[in-house]
Amino acid sequence: MGLLEFRSPAAGGFFMMPDTFRAVCKVLDKDYAAEGCWLPEDLPKILQLIEQEVAREKVLLDAQKAKREERERAGRSAFLSYEEEEEEKKLMQRVSFAMRVFPLTEMLRAAIKKEAKVMWGVPY
Repeated sequence: MGLLEFRSPAAGGFFMMPDTFRAVCKVLDKDYAAEGCWLPEDLPKILQLIEQEVAREKVLLDAQKAKREERERAGRSAFLSYEEEEEEKKLMQRVSFAMRVFPLTEMLRAAIKKEAKVMWGVPY
């Protein structure tokens, strides 16, 4: 499956990976659709839900970082189990939800200001 193109009269377009948009749909409690449109009146709630997920993820990542720093201060960083070490690698290499949805949140903010729709996967 190819990239999804997002467009709005209020902002420049961008592309998003389908898996990222699936995660967005899950946050919004909506079924994934390869094309669609959000109306201006729906955008504030959509932005709010996405921002709540970004904040939730930040709390989790901060807690994991604090745990890692505590281990390092205690001199235990060299004594991780294989599973802990693999989890650390995944966390260090992972692109956060916040990073992946940044273009979308910026588009949503612009569209809210201009009372414009946001479309994906559909021609103008």
